[in-house]
Amino acid sequence: MTSAASALPAAPSDPSVPTDPSVPTDPTIPTISAVPAAGSRRQVAAYLAVAFGVELGLALAFHHSASQWAPMLSILVPTLAVAVTTLVAVPRGQRRAVWAGIGLGRGGPRFWPVALAVPALVVALPYLVAGLCGLVTFPRLGAALPDLFAETVVFSVVILGEEIGWRGFLLPRLRELTSSRRAAAATGLLHGLFHVPLITLTASYDSVGSPWAVAPTVVVAVGAAGVFYAWLRERSGGIWPVAIAHNAVNTVFDVATTAGVTASPVALSYVAGESGLVTMGMVIVVAAFLWRRADWRG
Repeated sequence: MTSAASALPAAPSDPSVPTDPSVPTDPTIPTISAVPAAGSRRQVAAYLAVAFGVELGLALAFHHSASQWAPMLSILVPTLAVAVTTLVAVPRGQRRAVWAGIGLGRGGPRFWPVALAVPALVVALPYLVAGLCGLVTFPRLGAALPDLFAETVVFSVVILGEEIGWRGFLLPRLRELTSSRRAAAATGLLHGLFHVPLITLTASYDSVGSPWAVAPTVVVAVGAAGVFYAWLRERSGGIWPVAIAHNAVNTVFDVATTAGVTASPVALSYVAGESGLVTMGMVIVVAAFLWRRADWRG
């Protein structure tokens, strides 16, 4: 197995200490800080146990409820899982290095245009397909656009609650256990599975359509999107471009929901949106392109 550490700064002798993320191997492209494999396994197990355990508890607490508190609180669960993991699986003197390696200190502004444009285009085109099929019209689009800028800025910060956990914490640790491509896919798949409790147990998240049809589509779509998010994380060295991309997807979904009028919400949900088959197909195409053609380190 080729370790991603070969393309990263050398790890310290203590197996649970991440390397300094401020020291890139390529002066023009910062890298994700390396985390030795011994510490990675323990931290991955702790993170996943906390994240999925709390998410399941949250879904049970809001069982059959349509309250938006469930998805809003869910955004914070991955960051909570990082905090708990750091306390229980990292020695006291090494915890600051864990947070330093999340990637909050690297803005990566030259990746912001692609982080905005690619996700917005990929998830907007399925609504165009739905419109051409007569499933939806957008008579209120003009009224929804003024809030677009504010939502893009504000919720790119809010969505850090998820991305600190998935691409900030989990991805670098999985990279020490497998190749960069497999780590990207695994992180995306786990992120997709993380949504299943809310989809199947509550009425607050992707609740249009059968949850047993919606959940697999969402898992695959989010999993494939994870390849793009991981590519952004690796190329920029930071978590901000990932948060911007993730929020761009959510913003298009929100605008389409606010501005769209449909006579068949269920049919629309199976074509466009997070549970749409066309959306899933387009995300898979982007992921496949990056999987085969992008420059992955390890």
